[in-house]
Amino acid sequence: MFWKFNHPSSPHIETLLNKDDVTLQELMEEDDIIQECKVQNKKLIDYLIRADVMEELVMLTTLEPPEDVEERLRYKYPNIACELMTCDVPAINERLARDEALLGKLYAFLDSDKPLNPLLASFFSKTIGVLVARRSEQVLEFLKSKENFGQLLLKHLGTSAIMDLIFKLVTQVEGTDMRQNILNWLNSQHVVQALVGLLDPSVDSERQSNAAHLLCDIIQNCRENQNTSSERSEPDIILTTIESPETVTLLLDHILSGTEKSETSIVGGISVLLALLDFSKPNMPSSDMNIYGGNSSGSGQSDDTSGENEHPAQVVLHTTMAILPRLKDFHQLLLDPPRVWHYL
Repeated sequence: MFWKFNHPSSPHIETLLNKDDVTLQELMEEDDIIQECKVQNKKLIDYLIRADVMEELVMLTTLEPPEDVEERLRYKYPNIACELMTCDVPAINERLARDEALLGKLYAFLDSDKPLNPLLASFFSKTIGVLVARRSEQVLEFLKSKENFGQLLLKHLGTSAIMDLIFKLVTQVEGTDMRQNILNWLNSQHVVQALVGLLDPSVDSERQSNAAHLLCDIIQNCRENQNTSSERSEPDIILTTIESPETVTLLLDHILSGTEKSETSIVGGISVLLALLDFSKPNMPSSDMNIYGGNSSGSGQSDDTSGENEHPAQVVLHTTMAILPRLKDFHQLLLDPPRVWHYL
């Protein structure tokens, strides 16, 4: 980090910061402001973490910009504000994470009945993602205090940035203890069951598709982490819940039960089932891995991988056993597939 503290400061920004009445907008007009923030220009950081400036940064990233502004400039300042808040500068992270009023203003963006602005949602997701990764304990306690946090995430899951945020919460929190804490909390909120519920034919296709995509990504990422981790850790409770026979049965009930069927629901549900059944490991020939346990060499002797193979075998067996009673329903889908309407 030597270069951070020996980078020559921008003379234009230094001149502006020497003004008593300099505004955030004036500073954001400078091309070097993001770079100056990244190298932790002390005078700039001290300015940015002022209460009034931090509030302005948050409001820029969460409120719709005026419509009378030229289109190419409407999101200029919100974008710069997001970049400044997510430069991963400890002082900025700390200032945001310990101020419940600022966190509340961020959270207010999510607490909306209207569909979220996709670009502003990406700013929100990026900001919360950095805070969760770097100031997990403080931010988690704030989110836990919001009883409707999980409901709001699922409500807006049709927005891709919100799907990305849930993925970050499940997979990208640093520290074994803190990650386990977040996973336990998410599991207590029945996030997996709620995601599976979004595959119901009654749900809009955007949320159906994103829910399936998210479940598949979580399965793949969590299994890869287990395969590559050099440390022994507790089982991933979110992955365990997804792999459970109860969850598989719930998924099948949502996509196959009832008279109404949805193509997006069925395709998404089948994608999740295939992900559950796929235990292939990267860079490993399939002949080297026997998911049903035992030694693939045929010697009949147990090896070090037999314990690792026991769990995949159980998941495959439980998933298959849950699917078997519904084969007649899948057959009926082939005979009478969901009708797809094409609008010209």
